[in-house]
Amino acid sequence: MTDQWLRVAEFPPHTDLTALRESLDRHAIEYRITGEDTARQLWVADAARMEEVMALLKELFRVNTGPVRRPGGHESLADGLRRQFSQAPVMMVCLALSVLGAAIVQWQFGWVHWLTFQDFDLAGPRQIRLGTLEMTLRNGEYWRIVTPIFVHFGIFHLAFNGLWLWEFGRRVEALAGSMHFLLLVLFAGAVSNWSQYVWSGPSLFGGMSGVLYALLGYIWIGNLVAPHPALAIPRGIIAFMLLWLVLCMTGAVGLVMQGDIANAAHVSGLVVGMILGAVFGLLRRQRRL
Repeated sequence: MTDQWLRVAEFPPHTDLTALRESLDRHAIEYRITGEDTARQLWVADAARMEEVMALLKELFRVNTGPVRRPGGHESLADGLRRQFSQAPVMMVCLALSVLGAAIVQWQFGWVHWLTFQDFDLAGPRQIRLGTLEMTLRNGEYWRIVTPIFVHFGIFHLAFNGLWLWEFGRRVEALAGSMHFLLLVLFAGAVSNWSQYVWSGPSLFGGMSGVLYALLGYIWIGNLVAPHPALAIPRGIIAFMLLWLVLCMTGAVGLVMQGDIANAAHVSGLVVGMILGAVFGLLRRQRRL
């Protein structure tokens, strides 16, 4: 050990630094962490590895710390979008496709039938004739199993889902990687859409809500099983989302919003996310042992 320790970073008391320790050990970086009930401080022995340590800190804590800028610096909108796309490309693509889906509903409703769970045609000015899942599969239109997640009915629907996709999605993608996050979105989308179809029969439904509840369940249970800074969301957010789920199931929300609420998609998404959060949380915990 050396006596020339350099202080690199400071964290709030009781911060879980397990992932940081693992990363530093994996890169054979000599370090020590002081403090427990007071602010925790990271010290590094080799000044030549400071840049490498800072890169690891940015990688591990970018979800919570936000962008690093020089004092007085200003990040343009374009730079901010590029940065977010580099950190969470799948989340950003899902957000863009959701905006596109909402725009199609608003201005080119006739195109929506390409995105719905089952095809439909317009039987009159205010009447649609829906197909069935069997017809969808027989015609080889397998994309319909997932694409309803991008269909949003109105600005409130889009804004609500977009907000939570941003909040939950970038956390999971930063922790697990883009491919893992993509597979999670596709699987949760397919299960929640299918569950809604089974529950309500042929109907016109859409939205990212089933996936969002899957992400909520994944973060909630995953952080209980294997705590990680990226998954450390306030308990109030979890409580609000669960309360919103219950309110939707009572029908109260449907009275003030256009159309019915896809409750089956919400519940099935939450269950899928909780199961996957437990499974991958256990795998993360095993890797730490």
